[in-house]
Amino acid sequence: MRRFCASFLVSLFAALTIQPPLALYAQEKPQPAPPKSLEELQKAIKTELDKNHLPGAGVALVSRGELLWCGGIGDADVASKKPVTCDTEFRVGSISKSFVALALLKLEVEGKINLEARLHDVAPEIPVQNAWESTDPVRIVNLLEHTAGFDDMEAAEVYNVHDPYDYPLLEVFKRFQEPQIARWPPDTRMSYSNPGYGVAGYLIEKITGEPYDKYIRDTFFRPLGMTNADYRFTAANKALLAAGYDGKTPNPVGYPYIYLRPAGDLKASPGELAKLVQFLLRRGMVGQRQLLAPESILRMETPRTTSASRHGLRLGYGLANYTEVAGGVVTHGHDGGIDGFISSYRYMPEQDWGYVVLLNSTGSGEALENINRLAIEFLSKDYPKPYKPVTALAPAELQSFAGFYVQRAPRSQMLAFLDDLTGGIRIRAIGGQLTHSSMFGKPEPMLSAGKNLFRAEKEPEGSTLFFADEAGGMAFTSMGDDAVSYAVRINPLWPYTRVALLVLCAVLMLSTVPFALIWLARKLIGKMKGVQHLAVRVVPLLAVLSLVAIPFCFNALHASAIGTANIFTIGIYMATILFALLSLLGLVLALRVPKTEIQRGVRIHSLLVALACCVVALFFASWGLIGLRLWAAQ
Repeated sequence: MRRFCASFLVSLFAALTIQPPLALYAQEKPQPAPPKSLEELQKAIKTELDKNHLPGAGVALVSRGELLWCGGIGDADVASKKPVTCDTEFRVGSISKSFVALALLKLEVEGKINLEARLHDVAPEIPVQNAWESTDPVRIVNLLEHTAGFDDMEAAEVYNVHDPYDYPLLEVFKRFQEPQIARWPPDTRMSYSNPGYGVAGYLIEKITGEPYDKYIRDTFFRPLGMTNADYRFTAANKALLAAGYDGKTPNPVGYPYIYLRPAGDLKASPGELAKLVQFLLRRGMVGQRQLLAPESILRMETPRTTSASRHGLRLGYGLANYTEVAGGVVTHGHDGGIDGFISSYRYMPEQDWGYVVLLNSTGSGEALENINRLAIEFLSKDYPKPYKPVTALAPAELQSFAGFYVQRAPRSQMLAFLDDLTGGIRIRAIGGQLTHSSMFGKPEPMLSAGKNLFRAEKEPEGSTLFFADEAGGMAFTSMGDDAVSYAVRINPLWPYTRVALLVLCAVLMLSTVPFALIWLARKLIGKMKGVQHLAVRVVPLLAVLSLVAIPFCFNALHASAIGTANIFTIGIYMATILFALLSLLGLVLALRVPKTEIQRGVRIHSLLVALACCVVALFFASWGLIGLRLWAAQ
């Protein structure tokens, strides 16, 4: 379970302050020389932790299938200075999903479930709405590959602050039904959905007749030698659990409960997850026992239910397993994030190496990314890194892919408006080469790796695939360093117009602040006696202030409060409504004030600001942000 609260706050604040369009393809930063020894790697990890003020990291390295090193760097608990060790337990968030997928693969091998079966046939009691059910049903495999078209969690669905820890999963789906509405035909686009894995956990319970966590514990954790790992908060893992921090140490974030436990509530140590890495490298072997067939492990690593995979893209999200380019090689694995913790594991079957990195702070995702890169560079240093040769394409072929693309597979429908604000991706054929950039960014080359397949310069194989979407238009998916799940080509006129319009509105709205300082100062010193219609000046200012109040309310929320009714979530609800009403009132006042009773410049400025507020309010309404009730099931 990726940490919902932090990403939501940052994203919404960026949107409300009308940031410039963000580059979807980040330019590569200069990196230090790769570590050549274990000591150099440990020193580099420590430097990364210190640079980002992170308390600690648990790390395990597997080379040639054997545990090379497992240990900790830094503190598991800042107050007591308890060090991180190989056995320190961490909340590992979405890495939990890997075991849910393994469990269903095991049940399929035993003939107890068919992953290709329709969800409605296996569990009709789960409320699912799919307008394409007759032709494109939601199948169990869609839950595991995030291709059901489901939304991610509602805000109130993230944290369990009122119910018992083991609140029945089926009751969660009945209470929060909005995420289980297919937003496009299943089997076409990948969009990360925690509720889908909650449903997958429920299927384990229905098929086995026992709690999902018990089945996984008995079938995988204990046979693999993962002695203390568990989804439940037990006495054993509680004693070993690191304190989690949100980047503002030394205050730990505690242990907030979550509803979708199968999707993100696993506790495990670096040493225990190294056993998972070895299990996957050994293609399902535990000692001399074949616990799961090699074909099942390969299926886990292979995406099959997206349009891109059917058109030939090897990379993507399989069954709780990313196959993607990282550090110049193709790796498999998963990441995780939950309050106070972020984590990652990756492995390379062809070269028989893998690693685990667990951090007890959400203070820096970049630090996790950099430590991952260091681990990959160290473990792969003795192996060749061949690049797929460049294929020459005719100018007409390159031009057929050119155009302006926008993302159309939002993880959270509530945050889908961010795709509007970040603009889109420009694909251009320049000098006989295809390039990509953000709306206003510098073109970066894309090297041809096939007729419709492209890669970046330091990617070993094609990671970006162009194909015809279900409507017959051009689309692309990219699983390189900057993933794009599903983007479609559109006319760029409206996206550029929208950005220009919103920037203009932001400038006008911000102008109310210095303008207000001037007339308020003049009012205080008695220079505005007899001035009429002050409301024309005041109302647009109040509209702007109500808009500014929204990100302040978000920033004041602590994680588990985001889905509850409290002063800040109610403040967000009231501020969005107040902004819309004040915007409209300001426009009415500016239009109705007699021209002879107000200065022409004041009237024009107030009218322009009110219009700007109304335009932004209309955007808010179209994005579903007016009257936003985070505490309510939608």
